[in-house]
Amino acid sequence: MDRPNRIISDIYTALPRLRAVRSSGAMVTLSDGKQYIDLMNGKGSVTLGHHHPAVNSAITRHLQNKQASASCWSNLHEVLSNRIIGDVGMSDVRLALFSTGTEACRAAVQAARLFTGRHVIASAGYHGWDDYWASSDHLLESNASGVVDFYFVPELLEQVLEQHRGQIALVILSPDYVHLQPNTLRRLAQIAVNERVLLCCDDVKQGYRSMRASQFSAAVGFHADMYTFAKGLSNGHRLSCLMGRSDVMAAAKEFTYTAYFDTIPIVAALATLDYMDSHDGYQRLVQCGATLATGMRDLVQRFELPIMIYGDGPMLQIVAATEELDQALYANCARTGLLLYEGDNQAVSLATGDVLDELLKRFEKGLIATSQQFSRGDPASVSRQRRFKAAFRMMDGASDVVSAGQAIRLIREER
Repeated sequence: MDRPNRIISDIYTALPRLRAVRSSGAMVTLSDGKQYIDLMNGKGSVTLGHHHPAVNSAITRHLQNKQASASCWSNLHEVLSNRIIGDVGMSDVRLALFSTGTEACRAAVQAARLFTGRHVIASAGYHGWDDYWASSDHLLESNASGVVDFYFVPELLEQVLEQHRGQIALVILSPDYVHLQPNTLRRLAQIAVNERVLLCCDDVKQGYRSMRASQFSAAVGFHADMYTFAKGLSNGHRLSCLMGRSDVMAAAKEFTYTAYFDTIPIVAALATLDYMDSHDGYQRLVQCGATLATGMRDLVQRFELPIMIYGDGPMLQIVAATEELDQALYANCARTGLLLYEGDNQAVSLATGDVLDELLKRFEKGLIATSQQFSRGDPASVSRQRRFKAAFRMMDGASDVVSAGQAIRLIREER
């Protein structure tokens, strides 16, 4: 049992579910004394690698020089805010800082409601753990917080906007670049724009990963009204932000920055973004993920197991033809020294590139053990329904590998 007995939060950790003792780069030492290659990377929040020297040294210098204070704003807050705004490339925008992605997304909802005077929120994807995003009893029914989920299905978004015409404060979606086709993302964004509804791109997960800030505008052809960022900002330190049009963001004037004026996350963010910019970090993350995905596919093909590797960038997903095969593979990979995010996305860091060969060797050992437990099968035997369910776990929504009608039927089953 890795969770301390008196801590109630049952937060998911990777097999073998032991406590971390230390970490460096791509490696984590657990309480069994064994070193594991980490592909969870703080659920994608560690982009440089654990305890990266650029971040550690920046924080150490900041503390030793006794810079800034938890009582006041600092120049560092302004430097970071201007940098994020410049990276996004929108004009006439403002920014609010928070500690977590959940807070930033909640702030987006509150700001949109205050600005529009409307209440209903159309949502797709994961935006946090709080009750704003709780499931409703029925499909296309708003929950107690006034949120209706359209699951990335354009036809469902159109129905939501029609059913609640004049009541929608915001369309918020967290873009996926593994299971969603670019055309689907463009269509969703265009529907919101055509209805003249505020649009928020929740880039807590995808932002500052394959490029500076967001790839959303490049994917859909225009900017959202608001963006949230978190995981890619500060190499695992607690920091998030909401950025958007000045007129909309004026509604967030009284929102409290819950970290108050703590500058440690700000220093970590500036060091992280500096390193990513100066060391081709975004391109390297994409290349590392693509190389890893190709290597994994080659190994799966060699062992003729019905397993697919989805994604060709900083995030990928391992999907087996059955749940039993999935569970066996994760367990066997844990025994070889891999920390994997079971049923969800694997996230590379820059440090992953330093251990790719060893990572693939350990994955091969996991496949060898798995092949001794299960019969061979073509990776193509991973059904569309199976992929849909796997994608649902990763993106909290519907993949477009099936028709809208099939998606709606499968959504009802997943709910």
